[in-house]
Amino acid sequence: MKKQKTIAIFVALLSLCMFSCSEEDSNEGEFDNWKERNETYFNNLYNKAKGSTTGTWRTYHTWTKEAAAATSPDDYIVVEVLKEGTGTESPFSTDEVKIHYRGNLMPSTNFPQGFQFDSSWYGEYNLEAMVPSTSLVSGFVNGFATAIQKMHVGDRWRVYIPYALGYKNSTSNASIPAYSTLVFDVTLVSFSH
Repeated sequence: MKKQKTIAIFVALLSLCMFSCSEEDSNEGEFDNWKERNETYFNNLYNKAKGSTTGTWRTYHTWTKEAAAATSPDDYIVVEVLKEGTGTESPFSTDEVKIHYRGNLMPSTNFPQGFQFDSSWYGEYNLEAMVPSTSLVSGFVNGFATAIQKMHVGDRWRVYIPYALGYKNSTSNASIPAYSTLVFDVTLVSFSH
């Protein structure tokens, strides 16, 4: 019996190793021309939002610059409004917020919805079952903090953040390559001063 268990464990580990190797091979080229592809992706979204008249697509300049100093698309985030909330006030950079969020990279060959690098919920989006994450606005990357400071309680937005307002050219986060556009599905649940 002991020998059978050992063999079963060995076979399971061997198949896991084989699966891991094959997954690595399928990602070859996934990040070729990553910087240029991200710039093109974000600039197309920026132009779409700038040309939109419905209010569903919006742009906001980074909270760290005056409007007159925001002269490049990299100084802006792009927002797609998924649901309007009922709140009338927005958080400040010093506030604590309760949010639901899911972070992805831009869509790619192997990840048509974008590689998911972080999430505060698992499974389907269901406000009844999800528990919000609590953080200080000032603890977020610049682009995310900009979005949160424009939201009202109950808003659900898809936020597109250029790498200049995200992790820039940093490779310190293993799951987020340098020059990555960040795409967040975020809901503002509440905030306190």
